[in-house]
Amino acid sequence: MSAHDARLIGDVYRIGQVLKTIGTITNYTAYNRNTNDVVGLIVIELPPTISTFAVQPFFQSLEQRRSLESPHVLRIHQGGIDGNRIYIATDPPRGTTLQHVIDTEDITVTRAIQLVQQVARGLQVFHARGLTGLDLRPHNLTIDTIGITDRMQIDDIGLRPLLLYLSSASGQEPPASIAIDLRYTSPEYMKDGIPRASSDIYQLGLLLFYLVTGRLPFVGRTAAETGILQSASPIPVMNQYTYNTPPRLQEIVERLLSKDPAQRYNDLKLLNTDLEMVAQALHQPSQALPQSKEPTRPTQPGANLTTEISVAELDIALQQTIPPGSITTLTGALSSIIPTPDGIYAYLSFESENAPPQKFAITQKSTIIGRLDPKRGVSPDLDLSTLDPTMTISRQHARIRFEETFFYIEDLKSRNKTRLGQLVLPPLKAELLHHGDLLSFGSVRLRFEIPGH
Repeated sequence: MSAHDARLIGDVYRIGQVLKTIGTITNYTAYNRNTNDVVGLIVIELPPTISTFAVQPFFQSLEQRRSLESPHVLRIHQGGIDGNRIYIATDPPRGTTLQHVIDTEDITVTRAIQLVQQVARGLQVFHARGLTGLDLRPHNLTIDTIGITDRMQIDDIGLRPLLLYLSSASGQEPPASIAIDLRYTSPEYMKDGIPRASSDIYQLGLLLFYLVTGRLPFVGRTAAETGILQSASPIPVMNQYTYNTPPRLQEIVERLLSKDPAQRYNDLKLLNTDLEMVAQALHQPSQALPQSKEPTRPTQPGANLTTEISVAELDIALQQTIPPGSITTLTGALSSIIPTPDGIYAYLSFESENAPPQKFAITQKSTIIGRLDPKRGVSPDLDLSTLDPTMTISRQHARIRFEETFFYIEDLKSRNKTRLGQLVLPPLKAELLHHGDLLSFGSVRLRFEIPGH
Protein backbone atom coordinates (compact mmCIF):
# COMPACT_ATOMS: atom_id res chain seq x y z
CA MET A 1 0.00 0.00 0.00
CA SER A 2 1.05 3.62 -0.51
CA ALA A 3 1.54 4.16 3.25
CA HIS A 4 4.45 1.70 3.17
CA ASP A 5 5.91 2.58 -0.22
CA ALA A 6 6.68 6.25 -0.84
CA ARG A 7 7.26 5.57 -4.54
CA LEU A 8 3.75 4.23 -5.04
CA ILE A 9 1.20 7.02 -5.46
CA GLY A 10 -2.51 6.37 -5.13
CA ASP A 11 -1.73 2.64 -4.97
CA VAL A 12 -1.49 2.75 -8.78
CA TYR A 13 1.40 4.91 -10.01
CA ARG A 14 4.96 3.86 -9.35
CA ILE A 15 7.34 6.80 -9.63
CA GLY A 16 10.01 6.50 -12.30
CA GLN A 17 12.22 9.54 -12.83
CA VAL A 18 12.06 13.05 -11.46
CA LEU A 19 11.72 15.55 -14.30
CA LYS A 20 11.70 18.76 -12.28
CA THR A 21 10.90 20.12 -8.85
CA ILE A 22 9.77 23.68 -8.25
CA GLY A 23 8.75 24.46 -4.68
CA THR A 24 6.14 21.95 -3.52
CA ILE A 25 5.43 20.68 -7.06
CA THR A 26 7.31 17.74 -8.56
CA ASN A 27 6.89 16.32 -12.05
CA TYR A 28 7.69 12.65 -12.54
CA THR A 29 7.45 9.93 -15.08
CA ALA A 30 5.60 6.99 -13.58
CA TYR A 31 4.21 3.57 -14.43
CA ASN A 32 0.56 2.65 -14.06
CA ARG A 33 0.97 -0.76 -12.48
CA ASN A 34 -2.52 -1.79 -13.61
CA THR A 35 -1.88 -1.15 -17.30
CA ASN A 36 1.95 -0.91 -17.54
CA ASP A 37 1.52 2.44 -19.28
CA VAL A 38 4.05 5.23 -18.78
CA VAL A 39 2.37 8.40 -17.56
CA GLY A 40 3.29 11.87 -16.46
CA LEU A 41 2.69 12.45 -12.75
CA ILE A 42 2.38 15.82 -11.02
CA VAL A 43 2.62 15.66 -7.23
CA ILE A 44 1.86 18.62 -4.96
CA GLU A 45 2.81 18.49 -1.29
CA LEU A 46 0.09 20.00 0.89
CA PRO A 47 1.19 22.36 3.69
CA PRO A 48 0.57 20.92 7.19
CA THR A 49 -2.05 23.61 7.85
CA ILE A 50 -4.21 22.57 4.88
CA SER A 51 -6.69 19.73 5.25
CA THR A 52 -7.42 17.42 2.36
CA PHE A 53 -11.10 18.32 2.74
CA ALA A 54 -10.33 21.96 1.90
CA VAL A 55 -8.96 21.07 -1.54
CA GLN A 56 -11.86 18.84 -2.62
CA PRO A 57 -13.45 21.60 -4.78
CA PHE A 58 -10.34 21.52 -6.96
CA PHE A 59 -11.18 18.00 -8.09
CA GLN A 60 -14.55 19.13 -9.41
CA SER A 61 -12.85 21.47 -11.88
CA LEU A 62 -10.19 18.83 -12.56
CA GLU A 63 -12.91 16.37 -13.54
CA GLN A 64 -14.24 18.89 -16.04
CA ARG A 65 -10.74 19.38 -17.42
CA ARG A 66 -10.26 15.58 -17.56
CA SER A 67 -13.21 15.25 -19.91
CA LEU A 68 -11.44 17.18 -22.68
CA GLU A 69 -10.25 15.13 -25.64
CA SER A 70 -8.10 16.64 -28.37
CA PRO A 71 -4.71 15.89 -29.91
CA HIS A 72 -3.84 19.48 -28.96
CA VAL A 73 -4.69 19.21 -25.25
CA LEU A 74 -2.68 17.31 -22.63
CA ARG A 75 -4.91 14.46 -21.49
CA ILE A 76 -5.54 13.95 -17.78
CA HIS A 77 -5.99 10.34 -16.68
CA GLN A 78 -6.79 10.70 -13.00
CA GLY A 79 -6.42 12.94 -9.97
CA GLY A 80 -6.50 12.12 -6.29
CA ILE A 81 -5.06 12.51 -2.81
CA ASP A 82 -2.45 10.22 -1.31
CA GLY A 83 -1.75 11.12 2.31
CA ASN A 84 -0.70 14.77 2.26
CA ARG A 85 -0.06 14.76 -1.48
CA ILE A 86 -2.27 15.72 -4.40
CA TYR A 87 -1.43 13.80 -7.56
CA ILE A 88 -2.50 14.20 -11.17
CA ALA A 89 -1.70 11.57 -13.79
CA THR A 90 -1.46 12.71 -17.42
CA ASP A 91 -0.24 11.45 -20.75
CA PRO A 92 3.55 11.00 -20.66
CA PRO A 93 5.66 14.07 -21.39
CA ARG A 94 6.80 14.32 -24.99
CA GLY A 95 8.51 16.83 -27.19
CA THR A 96 9.91 20.10 -25.95
CA THR A 97 8.48 23.43 -24.91
CA LEU A 98 7.55 25.95 -27.54
CA GLN A 99 9.80 28.40 -25.70
CA HIS A 100 12.79 26.19 -26.46
CA VAL A 101 11.85 26.08 -30.15
CA ILE A 102 11.47 29.87 -30.26
CA ASP A 103 14.90 30.28 -28.66
CA THR A 104 16.77 27.85 -30.88
CA GLU A 105 15.04 27.54 -34.26
CA ASP A 106 14.33 29.75 -37.24
CA ILE A 107 10.53 29.79 -37.52
CA THR A 108 8.99 30.61 -40.89
CA VAL A 109 5.74 32.54 -41.14
CA THR A 110 3.99 29.45 -42.49
CA ARG A 111 5.15 27.37 -39.55
CA ALA A 112 4.12 30.11 -37.12
CA ILE A 113 0.64 30.08 -38.64
CA GLN A 114 0.38 26.29 -38.42
CA LEU A 115 1.46 26.26 -34.79
CA VAL A 116 -1.08 28.90 -33.79
CA GLN A 117 -3.80 27.06 -35.70
CA GLN A 118 -3.16 23.98 -33.59
CA VAL A 119 -3.26 25.96 -30.36
CA ALA A 120 -6.53 27.49 -31.54
CA ARG A 121 -7.99 24.02 -32.11
CA GLY A 122 -7.05 23.02 -28.59
CA LEU A 123 -8.43 26.28 -27.19
CA GLN A 124 -11.68 25.66 -29.03
CA VAL A 125 -12.15 22.44 -27.03
CA PHE A 126 -11.69 24.34 -23.76
CA HIS A 127 -14.13 27.08 -24.71
CA ALA A 128 -16.75 24.57 -25.86
CA ARG A 129 -16.85 23.31 -22.25
CA GLY A 130 -16.88 26.81 -20.78
CA LEU A 131 -13.27 26.61 -19.57
CA THR A 132 -11.41 29.91 -19.87
CA GLY A 133 -8.48 31.70 -18.27
CA LEU A 134 -5.73 29.51 -19.72
CA ASP A 135 -2.02 30.17 -19.48
CA LEU A 136 -0.82 30.08 -23.09
CA ARG A 137 2.73 31.23 -22.51
CA PRO A 138 5.24 29.27 -24.59
CA HIS A 139 6.57 27.28 -21.64
CA ASN A 140 3.04 25.88 -21.16
CA LEU A 141 2.85 24.65 -24.75
CA THR A 142 4.75 21.63 -26.01
CA ILE A 143 5.70 20.79 -29.55
CA ASP A 144 6.43 17.30 -30.80
CA THR A 145 7.75 16.68 -34.30
CA ILE A 146 7.05 13.48 -36.23
CA GLY A 147 8.99 13.49 -39.48
CA ILE A 148 8.39 17.02 -40.70
CA THR A 149 5.03 17.46 -38.98
CA ASP A 150 4.67 19.52 -35.80
CA ARG A 151 2.13 18.63 -33.14
CA MET A 152 1.26 21.35 -30.64
CA GLN A 153 -0.29 20.69 -27.26
CA ILE A 154 -1.70 22.91 -24.49
CA ASP A 155 -0.28 21.67 -21.18
CA ASP A 156 -2.21 23.93 -18.78
CA ILE A 157 -4.13 21.55 -16.50
CA GLY A 158 -5.76 24.23 -14.35
CA LEU A 159 -3.47 24.27 -11.30
CA ARG A 160 -3.48 28.04 -10.89
CA PRO A 161 -6.59 28.36 -8.62
CA LEU A 162 -5.36 25.54 -6.39
CA LEU A 163 -1.84 26.94 -6.07
CA LEU A 164 -3.16 30.42 -5.35
CA TYR A 165 -5.41 29.00 -2.63
CA LEU A 166 -2.60 26.98 -1.06
CA SER A 167 -0.31 30.01 -1.05
CA SER A 168 -2.95 32.25 0.48
CA ALA A 169 -4.02 29.73 3.13
CA SER A 170 -0.44 29.04 4.19
CA GLY A 171 0.66 32.69 4.08
CA GLN A 172 3.28 32.08 1.39
CA GLU A 173 4.06 33.83 -1.87
CA PRO A 174 2.50 32.21 -4.96
CA PRO A 175 4.94 30.19 -7.08
CA ALA A 176 6.64 32.24 -9.77
CA SER A 177 5.30 29.86 -12.42
CA ILE A 178 1.72 31.10 -11.83
CA ALA A 179 2.51 34.76 -11.23
CA ILE A 180 0.75 37.20 -13.54
CA ASP A 181 3.07 38.16 -16.39
CA LEU A 182 1.82 41.43 -17.86
CA ARG A 183 3.53 40.70 -21.15
CA TYR A 184 0.95 37.94 -21.68
CA THR A 185 -2.09 39.59 -20.10
CA SER A 186 -5.08 41.18 -21.82
CA PRO A 187 -6.08 44.76 -20.93
CA GLU A 188 -9.42 43.70 -19.44
CA TYR A 189 -7.86 41.01 -17.26
CA MET A 190 -5.47 43.58 -15.83
CA LYS A 191 -8.49 45.66 -14.83
CA ASP A 192 -10.69 43.08 -13.12
CA GLY A 193 -8.90 39.72 -13.03
CA ILE A 194 -11.91 37.91 -14.51
CA PRO A 195 -11.00 35.06 -16.91
CA ARG A 196 -12.79 35.29 -20.25
CA ALA A 197 -12.63 33.55 -23.60
CA SER A 198 -11.72 36.89 -25.17
CA SER A 199 -8.61 37.10 -22.97
CA ASP A 200 -7.49 33.67 -24.15
CA ILE A 201 -7.93 34.83 -27.75
CA TYR A 202 -5.85 37.92 -26.95
CA GLN A 203 -3.08 35.56 -25.81
CA LEU A 204 -3.28 33.82 -29.19
CA GLY A 205 -2.56 37.16 -30.81
CA LEU A 206 0.46 37.69 -28.57
CA LEU A 207 1.68 34.19 -29.41
CA LEU A 208 1.27 34.71 -33.17
CA PHE A 209 3.14 38.03 -33.01
CA TYR A 210 5.91 36.38 -30.97
CA LEU A 211 6.32 33.44 -33.37
CA VAL A 212 6.44 35.65 -36.46
CA THR A 213 8.76 38.33 -35.11
CA GLY A 214 10.72 36.64 -32.32
CA ARG A 215 9.64 39.25 -29.77
CA LEU A 216 6.59 40.26 -27.78
CA PRO A 217 4.68 43.38 -28.87
CA PHE A 218 4.35 45.15 -25.52
CA VAL A 219 7.34 45.20 -23.17
CA GLY A 220 8.32 48.19 -21.07
CA ARG A 221 11.19 49.02 -18.76
CA THR A 222 9.08 48.10 -15.74
CA ALA A 223 6.07 45.89 -15.14
CA ALA A 224 3.90 49.00 -14.74
CA GLU A 225 5.06 50.38 -18.07
CA THR A 226 4.38 47.02 -19.72
CA GLY A 227 0.81 47.18 -18.39
CA ILE A 228 0.33 50.65 -19.85
CA LEU A 229 1.68 49.57 -23.24
CA GLN A 230 -0.58 46.52 -23.22
CA SER A 231 -3.62 48.68 -22.50
CA ALA A 232 -2.99 51.70 -24.70
CA SER A 233 -0.14 51.28 -27.17
CA PRO A 234 -0.83 50.58 -30.87
CA ILE A 235 0.19 47.19 -32.21
CA PRO A 236 3.66 47.26 -33.79
CA VAL A 237 3.95 46.48 -37.50
CA MET A 238 5.41 42.99 -37.80
CA ASN A 239 7.01 43.81 -41.14
CA GLN A 240 9.62 45.93 -39.36
CA TYR A 241 10.89 42.77 -37.64
CA THR A 242 10.20 40.10 -40.29
CA TYR A 243 10.54 41.38 -43.82
CA ASN A 244 7.61 40.80 -46.19
CA THR A 245 5.17 39.69 -43.50
CA PRO A 246 1.82 39.52 -45.37
CA PRO A 247 -0.40 42.57 -44.71
CA ARG A 248 -3.36 40.24 -44.21
CA LEU A 249 -1.52 38.54 -41.34
CA GLN A 250 -0.97 41.95 -39.75
CA GLU A 251 -4.73 42.55 -39.96
CA ILE A 252 -5.43 39.24 -38.24
CA VAL A 253 -3.00 40.05 -35.42
CA GLU A 254 -4.54 43.49 -34.99
CA ARG A 255 -7.98 41.93 -34.64
CA LEU A 256 -6.72 39.38 -32.14
CA LEU A 257 -5.02 42.12 -30.12
CA SER A 258 -7.82 44.66 -30.25
CA LYS A 259 -8.08 46.61 -26.98
CA ASP A 260 -11.85 46.12 -27.23
CA PRO A 261 -12.70 42.45 -26.55
CA ALA A 262 -15.85 42.76 -28.67
CA GLN A 263 -13.72 43.47 -31.75
CA ARG A 264 -11.68 40.28 -31.44
CA TYR A 265 -12.43 36.95 -33.07
CA ASN A 266 -15.21 35.13 -31.24
CA ASP A 267 -15.11 32.16 -33.59
CA LEU A 268 -11.86 30.20 -33.56
CA LYS A 269 -12.89 28.30 -36.69
CA LEU A 270 -13.08 31.61 -38.54
CA LEU A 271 -9.65 32.54 -37.21
CA ASN A 272 -8.17 29.30 -38.51
CA THR A 273 -9.85 29.80 -41.88
CA ASP A 274 -8.34 33.28 -42.18
CA LEU A 275 -4.91 31.96 -41.17
CA GLU A 276 -5.16 29.13 -43.70
CA MET A 277 -5.84 31.62 -46.49
CA VAL A 278 -2.69 33.53 -45.57
CA ALA A 279 -0.64 30.32 -45.48
CA GLN A 280 -1.93 29.26 -48.89
CA ALA A 281 -1.21 32.67 -50.39
CA LEU A 282 2.40 32.44 -49.21
CA HIS A 283 2.89 29.40 -51.40
CA GLN A 284 1.06 30.49 -54.53
CA PRO A 285 3.43 30.58 -57.54
CA SER A 286 2.12 34.02 -58.44
CA GLN A 287 3.29 35.48 -55.18
CA ALA A 288 6.20 37.90 -55.39
CA LEU A 289 7.74 36.03 -52.49
CA PRO A 290 8.54 32.43 -53.57
CA GLN A 291 8.35 29.59 -51.09
CA SER A 292 12.11 29.22 -50.93
CA LYS A 293 12.35 32.79 -49.71
CA GLU A 294 9.45 32.75 -47.32
CA PRO A 295 9.85 35.42 -44.63
CA THR A 296 11.62 34.28 -41.51
CA ARG A 297 12.93 36.09 -38.52
CA PRO A 298 16.54 35.55 -37.42
CA THR A 299 17.20 33.07 -34.65
CA GLN A 300 18.33 34.99 -31.60
CA PRO A 301 18.71 32.69 -28.62
CA GLY A 302 17.49 34.53 -25.58
CA ALA A 303 16.10 37.46 -27.58
CA ASN A 304 12.72 36.87 -26.00
CA LEU A 305 14.18 37.58 -22.58
CA THR A 306 13.66 41.30 -22.36
CA THR A 307 16.37 43.06 -20.42
CA GLU A 308 14.23 46.14 -19.90
CA ILE A 309 12.36 44.58 -16.97
CA SER A 310 14.29 43.93 -13.80
CA VAL A 311 14.98 40.32 -12.89
CA ALA A 312 12.81 40.65 -9.80
CA GLU A 313 9.83 41.51 -11.99
CA LEU A 314 10.30 38.81 -14.59
CA ASP A 315 8.43 35.51 -14.39
CA ILE A 316 11.11 32.99 -13.52
CA ALA A 317 9.33 30.20 -15.29
CA LEU A 318 9.25 32.17 -18.53
CA GLN A 319 12.90 33.20 -18.40
CA GLN A 320 14.29 29.70 -18.53
CA THR A 321 11.26 27.42 -18.31
CA ILE A 322 12.81 26.00 -15.12
CA PRO A 323 14.95 28.17 -12.83
CA PRO A 324 18.60 27.11 -12.43
CA GLY A 325 19.20 25.09 -9.31
CA SER A 326 15.55 24.19 -8.85
CA ILE A 327 15.53 21.03 -10.90
CA THR A 328 16.05 17.63 -9.38
CA THR A 329 16.95 14.97 -11.93
CA LEU A 330 18.00 11.37 -11.73
CA THR A 331 20.96 9.83 -13.54
CA GLY A 332 22.42 13.29 -14.01
CA ALA A 333 25.80 11.82 -14.82
CA LEU A 334 24.35 10.32 -17.98
CA SER A 335 24.06 13.68 -19.73
CA SER A 336 27.79 14.32 -19.29
CA ILE A 337 28.74 11.36 -21.49
CA ILE A 338 26.01 11.56 -24.11
CA PRO A 339 26.66 12.12 -26.91
CA THR A 340 30.13 10.63 -27.14
CA PRO A 341 32.95 12.72 -28.65
CA ASP A 342 32.03 11.05 -31.96
CA GLY A 343 28.49 12.38 -31.68
CA ILE A 344 26.88 9.02 -30.88
CA TYR A 345 23.91 8.90 -28.51
CA ALA A 346 23.21 5.16 -28.64
CA TYR A 347 23.29 2.07 -30.86
CA LEU A 348 20.80 -0.42 -32.20
CA SER A 349 22.61 -3.76 -32.36
CA PHE A 350 21.44 -6.53 -34.70
CA GLU A 351 22.69 -9.97 -33.72
CA SER A 352 22.63 -13.15 -35.81
CA GLU A 353 24.11 -16.58 -35.21
CA ASN A 354 26.53 -16.68 -38.13
CA ALA A 355 27.80 -13.12 -38.24
CA PRO A 356 29.18 -10.50 -35.87
CA PRO A 357 26.69 -7.95 -34.54
CA GLN A 358 25.82 -5.04 -36.80
CA LYS A 359 25.61 -1.74 -34.97
CA PHE A 360 23.51 1.16 -36.20
CA ALA A 361 24.55 4.42 -34.58
CA ILE A 362 21.96 6.90 -33.33
CA THR A 363 23.54 10.31 -33.92
CA GLN A 364 20.63 12.66 -33.25
CA LYS A 365 18.57 13.50 -30.19
CA SER A 366 15.45 12.57 -32.13
CA THR A 367 15.80 9.73 -34.63
CA ILE A 368 13.12 8.35 -36.95
CA ILE A 369 13.58 4.62 -37.59
CA GLY A 370 12.13 3.06 -40.72
CA ARG A 371 12.89 1.93 -44.24
CA LEU A 372 13.98 3.85 -47.31
CA ASP A 373 11.40 4.38 -50.05
CA PRO A 374 12.99 6.29 -52.96
CA LYS A 375 9.80 6.22 -55.02
CA ARG A 376 7.94 8.18 -52.37
CA GLY A 377 10.92 10.24 -51.34
CA VAL A 378 10.91 8.85 -47.79
CA SER A 379 14.26 8.66 -46.07
CA PRO A 380 14.22 7.93 -42.32
CA ASP A 381 17.07 9.02 -40.07
CA LEU A 382 17.97 5.37 -39.47
CA ASP A 383 17.29 3.03 -42.40
CA LEU A 384 16.84 -0.66 -41.50
CA SER A 385 15.95 -1.81 -45.03
CA THR A 386 18.96 -4.13 -45.27
CA LEU A 387 17.68 -6.14 -42.30
CA ASP A 388 14.12 -6.37 -43.59
CA PRO A 389 13.83 -8.07 -47.00
CA THR A 390 10.13 -8.83 -46.40
CA MET A 391 9.39 -5.13 -45.71
CA THR A 392 7.75 -5.53 -42.31
CA ILE A 393 9.18 -2.18 -41.19
CA SER A 394 7.12 0.89 -42.05
CA ARG A 395 8.65 3.87 -43.82
CA GLN A 396 8.45 5.85 -40.59
CA HIS A 397 8.11 3.11 -38.03
CA ALA A 398 9.23 4.47 -34.66
CA ARG A 399 11.22 7.21 -33.05
CA ILE A 400 13.91 7.13 -30.37
CA ARG A 401 14.42 10.38 -28.52
CA PHE A 402 17.01 11.48 -25.96
CA GLU A 403 15.89 14.11 -23.47
CA GLU A 404 18.30 15.45 -20.88
CA THR A 405 18.97 12.21 -18.97
CA PHE A 406 16.89 9.45 -20.51
CA PHE A 407 15.74 7.86 -23.75
CA TYR A 408 12.21 7.35 -25.04
CA ILE A 409 10.82 5.15 -27.78
CA GLU A 410 7.55 5.89 -29.52
CA ASP A 411 5.67 3.96 -32.20
CA LEU A 412 4.65 6.13 -35.17
CA LYS A 413 1.47 4.29 -36.14
CA SER A 414 3.48 1.53 -37.80
CA ARG A 415 1.70 -1.24 -39.70
CA ASN A 416 3.42 -4.15 -37.92
CA LYS A 417 3.87 -2.55 -34.50
CA THR A 418 6.84 -1.73 -32.32
CA ARG A 419 7.65 -3.91 -29.31
CA LEU A 420 9.70 -3.14 -26.22
CA GLY A 421 10.51 -6.60 -24.93
CA GLN A 422 7.10 -8.29 -25.02
CA LEU A 423 5.19 -5.02 -24.68
CA VAL A 424 3.41 -3.87 -27.83
CA LEU A 425 3.68 -0.08 -27.91
CA PRO A 426 0.46 1.83 -28.55
CA PRO A 427 0.88 4.51 -31.22
CA LEU A 428 2.33 7.86 -30.17
CA LYS A 429 2.83 6.91 -26.51
CA ALA A 430 6.38 7.25 -25.24
CA GLU A 431 8.05 4.50 -23.22
CA LEU A 432 11.29 4.80 -21.30
CA LEU A 433 14.26 2.97 -22.81
CA HIS A 434 17.11 1.38 -20.89
CA HIS A 435 20.45 -0.07 -21.91
CA GLY A 436 20.01 -3.66 -23.07
CA ASP A 437 16.32 -3.40 -23.92
CA LEU A 438 15.19 -5.59 -26.82
CA LEU A 439 13.24 -3.78 -29.52
CA SER A 440 11.23 -5.24 -32.38
CA PHE A 441 10.35 -3.21 -35.45
CA GLY A 442 8.02 -5.46 -37.41
CA SER A 443 9.95 -8.75 -37.62
CA VAL A 444 13.37 -7.15 -37.04
CA ARG A 445 14.74 -7.45 -33.52
CA LEU A 446 17.57 -5.29 -32.17
CA ARG A 447 19.17 -4.51 -28.84
CA PHE A 448 19.32 -0.93 -27.56
CA GLU A 449 22.77 -0.04 -26.25
CA ILE A 450 24.11 3.09 -24.57
CA PRO A 451 27.84 3.79 -25.07
CA GLY A 452 29.98 3.06 -22.03
CA HIS A 453 27.57 0.55 -20.47
